[in-house]
Amino acid sequence: MNRFRTSIRAKLTVTILLPLIATVALCWVVGASLMTNRLVKIAQQAVAADLNAAQGILNAEIRHIAESVKLAGQAPALLVRPQERRTAAVLETLESSSRSGRLNFLTVTDRYGNPLYRLGGSDLSGRLGSENTLVSAALAGEAVSGIEVLSAEAALRENPQLRSQLTVAVQATPHAQQHTVAYENRGMFLTAAVPLRNQQGEIIGALWGGQLLNQEGRLVEQIVQVLFGGGEERQLRHGNATLFLDDVRISTTVQNGQGERALGSLMADEVRQVISRGERWLGRAFVVNAWHLSAYEPLRNQGGVVIGALYVGIPEAPFDLLRTRINLTFAAILAGVALIGALVAAWLGASLARPIKALEEGVRRVANGEAAADISVQGHDEIASLGEEFNSMKQRLVSREEEIRGLNRTLEEKVEARTNELAEKSAELLNTQKELSRAERLASIGLLASGVAHEINNPLAIIRGNAELLLMNEEKSEEAETILRQSGRIERIVANLLTFSRGGELHLGSVRPAQLLDDILAGIRHQIPLDRYRVSCQHLAPEAMVIGDEDQLRQVFTNLLLNALQVMPDGGDLSIVSASTEQGACRITITDSGPGLSPEAMEKLFTPFFTTRRGGTGLGLAISYAIVRDHGGSISVENVAGQGAAFTVLLP
Repeated sequence: MNRFRTSIRAKLTVTILLPLIATVALCWVVGASLMTNRLVKIAQQAVAADLNAAQGILNAEIRHIAESVKLAGQAPALLVRPQERRTAAVLETLESSSRSGRLNFLTVTDRYGNPLYRLGGSDLSGRLGSENTLVSAALAGEAVSGIEVLSAEAALRENPQLRSQLTVAVQATPHAQQHTVAYENRGMFLTAAVPLRNQQGEIIGALWGGQLLNQEGRLVEQIVQVLFGGGEERQLRHGNATLFLDDVRISTTVQNGQGERALGSLMADEVRQVISRGERWLGRAFVVNAWHLSAYEPLRNQGGVVIGALYVGIPEAPFDLLRTRINLTFAAILAGVALIGALVAAWLGASLARPIKALEEGVRRVANGEAAADISVQGHDEIASLGEEFNSMKQRLVSREEEIRGLNRTLEEKVEARTNELAEKSAELLNTQKELSRAERLASIGLLASGVAHEINNPLAIIRGNAELLLMNEEKSEEAETILRQSGRIERIVANLLTFSRGGELHLGSVRPAQLLDDILAGIRHQIPLDRYRVSCQHLAPEAMVIGDEDQLRQVFTNLLLNALQVMPDGGDLSIVSASTEQGACRITITDSGPGLSPEAMEKLFTPFFTTRRGGTGLGLAISYAIVRDHGGSISVENVAGQGAAFTVLLP
């Protein structure tokens, strides 16, 4: 009998436990699969966003090269007829421009494309006008830039000192095709070309220059720093960037087994369609010695021919580790649920075995002539009690199933939150790239403005001197006064140009913005009648102090206040609010009730020489932007519904 009872209890326990185990296993398989797929999808989306940002950084570097060559092409030493040029002055110009613009070569040609001057050597062989598309476009009057590949002979003709940097030894690479040559001697360059015009506007030649990317790690390091630099995120997304010439790595942050840059290693065979078809590639790829989540973008020259690729990727190993931890955590939770279910099944099996035992005992007693009725009633009561216990256990199992579903929802919410966080990081990165592009553009314009201002000062002094002589002649006094008045206006514009280009030396001290604004407003009242304006000035933190140059900050706020008044010629509301932020900064907001700003004006507002006011120079806001930036602060503008525009200055 003991064997029979033990067997029934075991069978009941197994019968209850098997569906529970099957449900737990199914939940683990489905849940782990969903989380793994979601994690990989998020990572791949992040890599695609990184590739877009890396492309933006590369384009910004091309624009920098174009601006450097354009600025060099405006040097006076190059804008005279070839027979009037002084060789020493030309070479000095080329040397200076190559240092400031990080250029490896600069070449001056005549109007037929024949080289006249070259940086770093006297070899003037080879004609550039016909076979060089950039020089041909420049000789046709167009300024062009892009990525080009030069043969070893052509590159060394431009600068013989590039030989060691040019040559990259090709390395055999797993998962890649066998390469036919042992060395890659061609060079990939960021290049630009501009036409040279004389004073009559005639094209007298072209200037073209470039920066060699072979074995040059600055650009890929910049991409990695912007995309993956610093913070907790770097531990998970320690990414890499690479520039390929065809399928050979010529510049990379990927390391080989010896911890060195994997220069000369080859592109994996599964992604060669980037080169052969000229299509973007996203997915899992083998990179040198490990699997990566990768993104490749084809690079094309000026003629549209694919010459290489840009790569951004992150190793797969950290994601595998994270995926394993998530699976183990989920498995541990479900194992706990299964253990509880096993204990419940064992207890339920034992409970179900008791009435069966009672029935068996009743049968035995009936067979022995004992009171069967009492036994039957007793067995019936025990079965009823067991039914109640079974229903209670069923409710507990349903409750446990709801808990498991709740855990699944919690995990999905965490994955969704991580997705939103990555999207915010991508948007922040794009905004940072946009700000870097603007700062680089303003720096280039500042360099140009400095040269223009110095060139204007000399003839302006002569004009002013002659105008003063004309004042001695009574018949010419009116014209001379007009010349002097306009000369003074030019001097102010030139002074603003120099202020913008140099940025000025900061004389730091303690400045109370509330008091400074009150002083400026009192001074403006003596210059502009404020009777037709409703001026509101609120200082929510009147004792707040900042460290800065009081004169330069006075120039910023004076400019903003005058601009606000000038956009309301018939009167209006002027609001000035100063306050402290939670981060310990000082925020000053100046709001007018003018017509507001168009989207195009908002985009170009802080660009030098852009103005929406008749007779304006377009330098006031550009200078204000530079001053606030030098103080480590920021300046922004937005339209206020029904109130015009609001300028906000934030000073640390």
